[in-house]
Amino acid sequence: MSYEDVLFEVSEGIARVTINRPQVMNAFRGKTCTELIDALGRAAWDKQVGVIVLAGAGDRAFCTGGDQSAHEGSYDGRGTIGLPVEELQGMLRDAPKPVIARVLGYAIGGGNVLAALCDLTIASDRAVFGQVGPKVGSVDPGFGTAYLARVVGEKKALLPDRRVA
Repeated sequence: MSYEDVLFEVSEGIARVTINRPQVMNAFRGKTCTELIDALGRAAWDKQVGVIVLAGAGDRAFCTGGDQSAHEGSYDGRGTIGLPVEELQGMLRDAPKPVIARVLGYAIGGGNVLAALCDLTIASDRAVFGQVGPKVGSVDPGFGTAYLARVVGEKKALLPDRRVA
C-alpha cells in the first residue's frame, strides 16, 4: 500500500509511523486511519522491527483527532460512523512490540486517545493533552476514552486540557 497521509520508515530496528497532515494539525480522516492501520500492522509483524514510534508531522500537533472538515457527513464514503477507529485503537494495543507516542504540541480528542493507548508516551515541554468531545457534543467512537479513565483515573480524565508540567 502506498501512503498519502502517513510517512513510514524502518531503520535500525525502529519503525517510525508519522501522521503527515500538518496543515490540519495531523487530524485524521478515513484514509489516514486506513493507512495507520496498515503501517502499524506492517511494523508490528516485521521481525526487523523492535519498537514502533508514532508521531505527528511538524511541531504544532501530534494529532487533533478526527478531521471535521473531511467527512461532510460520510467519512470518505464510509457513513457517519465510518472511521475504523476501533480497529486502529486495537492495532495499537495488540502490537506484539512496544509502541511509543512522540508528542509535540497538541494531542487532542482522538489524538489524546492514540497517545494514551500507546505503551509509552514521550511528551515535549509544549505538549497539551485533552478531550473536547463533551464540550462539542461528540463521542469517542472507540474504547480509548474508557481506557484513558482507567489509566489516569476518572477524576483526571474529566479535567479539561492538561499541560504537561
